[in-house]
Amino acid sequence: MTDRVGHVIEAWRRLQPDWDLTGMAVFGRLARLQRTIELQRAPVLADAGLTSSDVDLLSALLRSPDGLRPRDLRAHMMVGSGTLTAGLDRLEEAGYLQRRPDPDDRRGRIIFLTDTGRDILVVVVQDLLEVENRLLASSPPEAVHTRAHGRKAIIGDLEQPLPSTPDST
Repeated sequence: MTDRVGHVIEAWRRLQPDWDLTGMAVFGRLARLQRTIELQRAPVLADAGLTSSDVDLLSALLRSPDGLRPRDLRAHMMVGSGTLTAGLDRLEEAGYLQRRPDPDDRRGRIIFLTDTGRDILVVVVQDLLEVENRLLASSPPEAVHTRAHGRKAIIGDLEQPLPSTPDST
């Protein structure tokens, strides 16, 4: 059975038989998977008035009872300060987080999850898990486990620093 990405790969293979299309096959399928997940998760997030990034941010705060500095959140979320600030402003206005003065830096702030933020996060994550597990329900558990570990290995490889090349300084 050929999926949509497989049809694209076949077309490219006919056009450019010498090309290595492995990356297109792997990342094209990962992109389609991500899009499918996003579409299924969207109603849960919309009902809660949150985005995936909001859930990621609130989850980071839940795992950090001593709070986090904005730079730590930026590193965790891989976003710039403007993007983070806008999200923090919106979530603080909703009552989901609180910025407190940083005792080690007069100009700095430490961000904490509020009880309201914790409550909404728990409900949303439970609902998202139901969606995600429903998406996996048609696959045998062994296959899910094997595929998850394969993706984990690819992600681990991709997150390693790239080796330096003679052109990179």
